[in-house]
Amino acid sequence: MKKIISFSILLFLIGCGNKTPPTSPSFNNKQDIIFIDQTKKLFPIANYPQNSARWIPPNEPSYRQPFLTKVQQKEALDNLLARYFGEQSPWNGDYIQSVLQDTQDVSDVSDVIKSAKRNLFHFAEKFTAPNVSHYGENFRLLDASWKAKMQHRVSVPIALRYTPEARGITLRETAVRFLPTAYPAFEDPRGAGQGYPFDMLQNSALHPAEPVYIAAVTADKSWSFIISSTVMGWVDSSHIAKTNDHFIQQWTVMANKKLAAVINDNASFTDEQGIFRFSARTGTLLPIKSINGKAKIALPASGNDGYAVIRYALQSEQQVRQVPILPTAENMAHIIQYMQGKDYGWGSLYGFNDCSAEVRNLMLPFGIFLPRNSLPQSLSGKRIDLSHYSTNERINYLMKYGQPFKTLVYIKGHIMLYVGNSDWQGRTVPIIYHNVWGLRPAAPPSRSIIGQSVFLPLLSQYPDAPELESLASKPLFIISYLDQAE
Repeated sequence: MKKIISFSILLFLIGCGNKTPPTSPSFNNKQDIIFIDQTKKLFPIANYPQNSARWIPPNEPSYRQPFLTKVQQKEALDNLLARYFGEQSPWNGDYIQSVLQDTQDVSDVSDVIKSAKRNLFHFAEKFTAPNVSHYGENFRLLDASWKAKMQHRVSVPIALRYTPEARGITLRETAVRFLPTAYPAFEDPRGAGQGYPFDMLQNSALHPAEPVYIAAVTADKSWSFIISSTVMGWVDSSHIAKTNDHFIQQWTVMANKKLAAVINDNASFTDEQGIFRFSARTGTLLPIKSINGKAKIALPASGNDGYAVIRYALQSEQQVRQVPILPTAENMAHIIQYMQGKDYGWGSLYGFNDCSAEVRNLMLPFGIFLPRNSLPQSLSGKRIDLSHYSTNERINYLMKYGQPFKTLVYIKGHIMLYVGNSDWQGRTVPIIYHNVWGLRPAAPPSRSIIGQSVFLPLLSQYPDAPELESLASKPLFIISYLDQAE
C-alpha cells in the first residue's frame, strides 16, 4: 500500500545504550534559513522549541489522567495480539491461506496485505518495465541489464498453499524491499523531493521478533519474500529464522500472558550468555517470562539448524515496559522524548521513521495496533473530512474538537498526531507531532527540509517562511479519532 501511493506522496512533496532526552533550543536565538541548492533549503526548526514539556505541560490537570478507558485499551490490546499472534497473524494458517489464494476483500484499502503473488509481480513490473526510469546511487540510469537481473531474481514460484514450515521470525530490525536488492533506485535526482534519500525500493522495515511467513525465496536463497502483520516484501534471509510448532507455542503463550514494548529508541539486548542479539527501537514487542522470580525478556535467536530458539535477557525498565502502558500524557511525553529529533527515514530507511512509522511505533507500547502507512492509519477510527473547510476553519475545528493523543490528522501522503493546544506568540494554536521530510512553497518546486520528528504548531502561515504552504491548507484534510469506530 505504501508504494502504491508513494509516487503521489512525492508529488505532494512531504515525507512523511540510553539516549539523553533532547533539550529545547533557545527561541531567542532565531535561526536563519539555510539554502542548499535550487530545490532544497533548511527549515528554521530551531525557532520552534522541541522540549516535550513545552507542548505537553506537566502542570496540566490531565497530565496523569488516562486518555483511554480500560475497556478501550483492552479492546486495542486484543486487536494487537490477534495481529501478531492470533487469527490475523502471519503464523495463522487460515489467514495466510487467504493471502496466498487472494480471497480477501480487495475493496478494503485499510488492509495492506491483499495477495502475495500479485504484490510480488506488481512491483517487479513497476520497477523493470521498459518505459520506467530510475537512477542508482552513482546518479546513473539503471539500464536494461539491471532490469533483466531483477526480473530474473523475482522469477520464483509462490506456493498457493500454506505450509507450517514457512513460518518465521525476524532476528533483528530488517528492511523490507520491493525488489530483492539492498541497492537503491531513485527517481530523477534533479527534481524537488526526488533522488536521495527517497529510495523507491524501500518499502518498510520490521522490528526484531516480528512473526513472518516466508512465501518465496530467490534461487540463491539470499532473499526471502515475507508476509508480516503490516507489510510484505523482500528481506535479507539472514535476518530471519524459521519457526516450528514448539517455538511458536512457547512464544505465543508468553506473549499473550505478558508482553513488553521497547520504550527507549536505542535499546540493546544481550542474552544471559553475554551474546549480543540485536538493537531495537520503540515499538518492538517482546514476551516477558518470570524465571526464578526474575522478569526476563525473551529474545529470538537462530539455532544451528536455522530454526529459531529462545534466549533470555534481564528486563530493564529503562528499555522496556509491560504492554499496555497506562495511556497518559505523562507516559506519552516520556516515550516521545526518546524519539523526537531523530532523522526522517523514507520507508524506515537507515533505522529511522517516516511519518506513519513514527505514529505506529509511538502507539504500540500503549497496546494500540496501527497499520503501516498514512492512508490506512487514517482509516483506523472515525473520520471527519474537513477538506471543504478553509485553512483557518480547519485549524479552529481541530482546536475545538481534537482529542490529544487520540486524534490523527491526515493530508494526502502524510499523517500527524494532535497533542493539544498551546500558546504560540500570544495566540492559541493546535500542536502536532510528526516525522516529516519538509514543507513546500507554492512555487517554484523546492523543499524546505525539516527531516526529523518534531513538534510543530499548525499555522496558516509560518512567519519565518511565509512562502511555504501550510500543512492545514492542503487539498485533503481529514481528522480521525482512534477511540471511535468508523
